[in-house]
Formats: sequence, C-alpha cells, structure tokens
Amino acid sequence: MTSRAKTLLVALDACDPQTVRSMVARGKLPTLARLLDEWASCEVRNPYGLFVGTLWTTFFTARSAARTHFHCWEEVAAGTYERRLSSPRDLRGVPFWEVLSSAGQRVAVLDVPHSRVSMPVNGIAVVEWGCHDRHFGFHTWPRSLAGEIVERFGLHPILTVDPFEEKQFAPDDYVYRAGPHRTPDEERALLAGLLDGIERKRQLSTHYLSQGGWDLFVTVFGDSHSIGHQSWHLHDPTHPWHDPVLAGDLGDPLEAVYERLDAAVAAHLKHVDNDTMTLVLLSHGMGPHYDGTHLLTELLRRLDHSASGGLADSVPMKLARLGWPHVPTPVRRWLEPPAMGLVRRRLRRVPAPVSSEECTPEERAAQRFFPSPNNSVFGGVRINLAGREPSGRVQPGAEFDAVCSQLTEDLLGIVNTQTGAPVVRSVARTTDYYRREALDALPDLLIDWNHDVSVETVWSPKTGVVHVPYTHWRTGDHRPDGLLLATGPGIEPGAALPPLEIIDLAPSLAARLGVALPDVDGRPVAWCTSPTTSSSSG
Repeated sequence: MTSRAKTLLVALDACDPQTVRSMVARGKLPTLARLLDEWASCEVRNPYGLFVGTLWTTFFTARSAARTHFHCWEEVAAGTYERRLSSPRDLRGVPFWEVLSSAGQRVAVLDVPHSRVSMPVNGIAVVEWGCHDRHFGFHTWPRSLAGEIVERFGLHPILTVDPFEEKQFAPDDYVYRAGPHRTPDEERALLAGLLDGIERKRQLSTHYLSQGGWDLFVTVFGDSHSIGHQSWHLHDPTHPWHDPVLAGDLGDPLEAVYERLDAAVAAHLKHVDNDTMTLVLLSHGMGPHYDGTHLLTELLRRLDHSASGGLADSVPMKLARLGWPHVPTPVRRWLEPPAMGLVRRRLRRVPAPVSSEECTPEERAAQRFFPSPNNSVFGGVRINLAGREPSGRVQPGAEFDAVCSQLTEDLLGIVNTQTGAPVVRSVARTTDYYRREALDALPDLLIDWNHDVSVETVWSPKTGVVHVPYTHWRTGDHRPDGLLLATGPGIEPGAALPPLEIIDLAPSLAARLGVALPDVDGRPVAWCTSPTTSSSSG
C-alpha cells in the first residue's frame, strides 16, 4: 500500500487513559490493546492548573497558556471587575498547520478544538463538525467542502446541532435534556446520537485520508469528551447519582463510546503503512466531577471578611477560630476527624444551603481576593492588586506575598464534613508555572481540589460551615495528563518514551517535516523529529 500521509495524528479528546487501560485488561478495545503492546508510548503532560481550557490551544500554537490570552470560556476582564465571555477568536498565536501550509506542506485538519479557519490552507480544514467545544460554528476550507460533507455524511446528531450558529457552548450539555437532569429515555438518545456521530466521523475522516498526498493529517474525535461529562454517573457505580437499574439496561455508555472509538482508530490505520509516523493521542483524562469550585465564591467571601455563620458563631467555635491557626499542622490533622464528628452531631441534618451566586463587580472591587474563572477542576483566585485592578486592595510585594501565603494556609485548612479530609490538596502560585504578562486575566492562585469524594459541605474555624449542593448535570470532569502512542520510522517499537509536554508536540511534528515554527515556546523532542533519531533519546 502507498502511504496516504507522511504524518497521521488521530486524537480522542478527553478519552481517559486509566479507563482505557482498565478496559484493555478486561479484554476490550482490541486496537488500543495492540497499540499499547506494540507501539512506543509516553505520558503527555498538559498545562498545569489551566489545562481544561488551554490544552488544545497550547498544542496547536505551541505557546504557553499565558501567551495565548485564552484560558477559559469566561474571564474577569483585565483592568476591570466585569465577568465576560472570552473567545479563542482573540487567541494570540498561529496554528502550526498554517505555518506548514505556508511552507508548501499539504495538510488536513479535522475538528481540532478551539481552532478555526483564519486563512486558506494548502489542503482542507474542517471546524466544529464533531467538537465538544463550540465557538465558531461548522465551517470549512475550502468553503465548498462544508456542503460536500453535509451531502455525503450528514451532520453529527449531537455535536453539530445548530451547525452554522456562532455561539459558545457545548452541544452535549443541552441536546436531549429538557429538565435539570436527563431522563432514562434522554440518556439512551444521547448515547445513540454519539455512537452514530462516531460512525459518521469515521467515514468522513477516512474518506479524506484515503485521498492521500498528505504531509500532515490531524483528526480529533470529540465524543469521548462528551460522554465523560454527561454519563460518568452511569459508568461509575460509586457515584452518588449512579442508577444501577438504568446502567443495567443501557450498559456502560462510556465503554460503549470507547469501543466505537477503538474501531474508528482501526479504520484509520488501514490507510497508512510503515512509512507513516502515526500517533494516537488520548488528550487528557476524565473522572467524577468532585471539586469545590461551586463553593469558592462563599469561601473567599468568608475568608476575606473573617466572617462565619452557624456553628462558628457559638463561643466554642469562636475560640476554635482564634486558636486553630496556631495549632501545628500534624496536630491539626489528628484533630480533624473528631472535630468533624462534633460538627456532624451539631448539624444533625443537612444545613440550609448558602448562596452560590457569583461575585458582583462591586464585591470584587471591595474584597482582597475573588474567584477567577478557570473551569472547575482547578479553582482560580485573583488577588485584588493595587496598580493592576482598578480599586486594588493589596499592595504588590510583601503584602501580596503575605496575602497569598495566608490564603493558601486558610484554604488548606478547610475540610469536607463528610470525611474529615482536607478539601484542597495544594495551592500553587500561577507564576510557579507561567511567565505572566501584565494585562493577562489569569488567576494568581491555582487550587487543586481533593477529587476523592463529592464536596458539598465544608468547614474550617475561619469559614464555619459552608453548604452549597452540586446541582449541575455534568457528572464527569477532567484529569490532567494524557497518553501518546507512536509508531513509524525511527521510533522503537514498544519503547517507553520520556514524558512529552503537549507544548512540544507541534514543533516536533513540524521539525519532522523540515519546518521550524517561529515565536513559540515549545521545542522539538528528539525521538519524534527525525526517522533516523533513536527513540531512547529525550
């Protein structure tokens, strides 16, 4: 067979590597099982703390999340206290396939999330036919290609709803959901639509791959992303919303989607040979939607004002609030379980929920710190910094450092009343991972929540009891790292390759085709760049 592409990348968006390995161990996913056994592989490291909104833009621009100026679907606009939608239309950076195209390479790019057609390419581009994330609506290059795709393959039953409307949303959040949560019939319809969509995308993608002559062919399936968010509770029997009757009747929706994607990968591999560098990317993980982001507004209000309610207003709780910061951390950890027992006994019933409404611009201006939009896996906090925010309350330098340190300690001291365990695993300063720009809208602190169990009622001596039920319909959310499987000339079969930063993948693919990407932060990795390079180098 003649190779149809010099480089093929098949990506499964948010297809959880841990779940894939579990299914392979149980005799499922024969294609991915073979690749795990025979191909080289490596862990893929995604942008720390910001990966949910920046993974794909970091991939295709090869720029740091701080430089692209897009990290989340909304932001508190720099220089204001106004919360607004943000769009990758304002993204800073050039998709690497445009650089390759300008250098004479023939490219095909299908459904890379957060990307759009911004210039003609030497080849084809398909945007938002099958993406979980929608911004620009379904469109293509050349423009006539959209009509050809609709006539030949139709639209994705879930992910191309309202195909030509330019708006920012995730279609799978709304299709087949009339109420707050899906009915059993709606769950069935969602799964059927995603399975149908995968089959249509397989046909669409392999049709254009089979035309051949591609220097680079990239195709992304968004269905694994969608089913992970929407149906994790039917996959995970430990989830509090798990319905064993429906799961028994419907089967495991996540595994059904993964099995269909496994077959789609196999279909693509039939169109390449040993002369093609072929990559299969599981972009990042998925797990239960357990985090404290929905409580963060109220927690920061209380920590800023040193206010508390309920039990914390009693004399013993006031004394605890005053003395708790002075208790050594090991002793504090030892005291937390009996303290939580006391809290639970005093509560006797589920406390009345407090408001989870977002801060108003006036509140942001008045507080020393406030929530900074960052999706939900990692909480984000912005310090109200003098000279940066209009009514800055915290001076740069020593005061900023002191506020960050104290807030970190306070957040680490909050516990889940259900378990007595800390709600927060760690708090990092964004500057530990990113070179900030003066007018960026990034958080100053990144909160890594404890994702072991659901988080609805928490306590610390400084906050008192805070109860905010989680009511969103998404039951699954992301985990940070991904997996890359690779084969081709110069790549040692079965090799355990060094971990790959996602920012380095595009420069590596470009370098293999003899093109250097300008003004990027990523760098080519040796094992990927040349057919003559040993895979043991990193």
